[in-house]
Amino acid sequence: MVRTLTKIWTESEKAAWRLPEKITVSQWADRHRVLDSRTSAEPGPWRTDRTPYLRGIMDCFTDPEVEEITVVKPPQSGGTESLYNMLGNCISEDPSPALLVMPRDEDCDYAVENRLRPMVQASSELSSHTTGRSWDLSKREFFFDRMTLYFAGSNSPAGLGTKPIRYLFLDETDKYPPFAGKEANPIDLATKRTITFWDRKIVKISTPTTATGHITISYKRSNMQRYYLPCIHCGEYRTWKHVQLKVPKTLRDPDEIREKQDVWYECEVCGYKFREEVKEKLVAAGIWLPEGQTIAPDGNVHGLAKRSKRRSGFSYSAHISPWVSWSEIMAQWFEANTEEGIAIGKLMDFKNAILAEPFEETGRKIKSSQLHKLKGGFNKATVPPETLVLVAGCDYHKSKARGIVRIDYEVRGFGYGMRNWVITTGSVPSFDKLDEEILLSPFPWADGMSNEEKPYLAVMVMFIDSGYEPDDVYEYCRQRPGFTIPTKGEPGPRLKPLQPSDLETATEYRLRHKKVRYRGMQLMIVDTFYFKNQVTSWVEGRRDENDKIIAKTLTSFYDEIPYYYFTEFTNEQKIKVRDTRGNARWLWKLVGTGVPTHSLDTAVLCAAAGFYKGVHYLKRPGEKRIKPAAAKKKKITLSELQRRRRMR
Repeated sequence: MVRTLTKIWTESEKAAWRLPEKITVSQWADRHRVLDSRTSAEPGPWRTDRTPYLRGIMDCFTDPEVEEITVVKPPQSGGTESLYNMLGNCISEDPSPALLVMPRDEDCDYAVENRLRPMVQASSELSSHTTGRSWDLSKREFFFDRMTLYFAGSNSPAGLGTKPIRYLFLDETDKYPPFAGKEANPIDLATKRTITFWDRKIVKISTPTTATGHITISYKRSNMQRYYLPCIHCGEYRTWKHVQLKVPKTLRDPDEIREKQDVWYECEVCGYKFREEVKEKLVAAGIWLPEGQTIAPDGNVHGLAKRSKRRSGFSYSAHISPWVSWSEIMAQWFEANTEEGIAIGKLMDFKNAILAEPFEETGRKIKSSQLHKLKGGFNKATVPPETLVLVAGCDYHKSKARGIVRIDYEVRGFGYGMRNWVITTGSVPSFDKLDEEILLSPFPWADGMSNEEKPYLAVMVMFIDSGYEPDDVYEYCRQRPGFTIPTKGEPGPRLKPLQPSDLETATEYRLRHKKVRYRGMQLMIVDTFYFKNQVTSWVEGRRDENDKIIAKTLTSFYDEIPYYYFTEFTNEQKIKVRDTRGNARWLWKLVGTGVPTHSLDTAVLCAAAGFYKGVHYLKRPGEKRIKPAAAKKKKITLSELQRRRRMR
């Protein structure tokens, strides 16, 4: 009976019963993918060995534990071709409805005519699954014998939200609009089409643009894999960094760099210098590792991935691409870092297209090494004779799990013209110790004058951040009304740098089974954006339009100040971010993940406390305060008054 049925089955029916071959996408591409001569610089059979860094990306597609793949890549590095290989593997080995989304409808038409249709026709394996009807390979959908492939532009709500699909391929996501017509985000809209499939696959590939771009956000939610390559000398595995790519110090002209090609990479571990001739060998020996794992020279992987591989993310730069030379990269680097290059956007293009990193417009970054020059020649906990007012700022931290308290503090003195001095800094484990350090006794003068000759100065007001454990700070401040003030920082810009809040004046909490009411207390809202700008400008000096210093720095530090203070003070930088409409605004952002900023926080609180005490009004004897000109009231004509009434 079985033999009889076998004889009457057609070849297509037999193929339908055939189990899919257990091969990876890279193996499938090496067997069946053919690059067309019209669109490829290297036509002929596909060779994964040409771009070995794409092997791990493609093979991730056939991993049953992976649901979403994100690839952050430079242009023309094989990323889109790897997406097409995944698509070809679906058609051949595991067919199901699929959707390919491009930025615009015109991009879909180009991809169909010049990339996908030639790919199907050039591969005997893929062409064997076509119906034989020419109209089944149209511009908007490909009909195969076992599946349908749809195409849609990201700005087309109808194309994104009408068909159930198992496979979703999103190409150049950072070029997608924020909304698909009047519908939601195009990526979210297309992703909803895959909900009914438990074994769905979503692939996102793009060159990054900004930190708020689709691909960057998606990559940060993934396991964040990087490509590690061994050193040819010491064997240590590292990701290649652009800062380690070197040229002779006398070689700075981009055209000369392209001509002489005198470029090398310097191992960050052993310092060994190797040329581009060994790049192909080293790239072939590379390995993808997620965040949290490292690899030893013997090839053993250590550590655990911080996130699941359900969302697998990959990021690589043009340094490992076989089609971009190191000399070309360095030539573009020097072209981008000229005034003209920055003005026309070459620096942004270099970071996106070569480093495959999001671009952020940054303000001036303060270097911690520059702050050592601002030591004022006075000892810790002594007050320079020009000081008129002392204030303090404290940052309160408490571990809820361990009950450990840490209070970082700073005392700062102010004089005429906003001149200021950092008198003392440190950290204590309790409020009692804080009182001993800065509140219970005044500070002596740095020039040795006695209290009888000139009275010592004491701290006039203390600002304490209450962000971690508000009740602890409120109770401490309640016992010292008007002298210690709880604060809460909020990023601005705000209408006023300091703004008292009445939200906490009626707060109750239980202390020794009694209700305590904080009557008369106010929480001071501190505009951190305003005061970060202020304290950083004090250590930089005032500059003119040509970025030349026209006024000296206003801040000085005591001689024994620890090095970590300057490091923490400079662990934030000012960057420009843009919303979906292109509107720009400045923000303060950490220079790294999880870096401490305690010194900057205490400096901000001291500046806010100084503002609260009116240090900006301090004038030398005989110096008059300049009053702002009173605004003139505009007279309203009779016709204008009548027009306003009609509008009501």
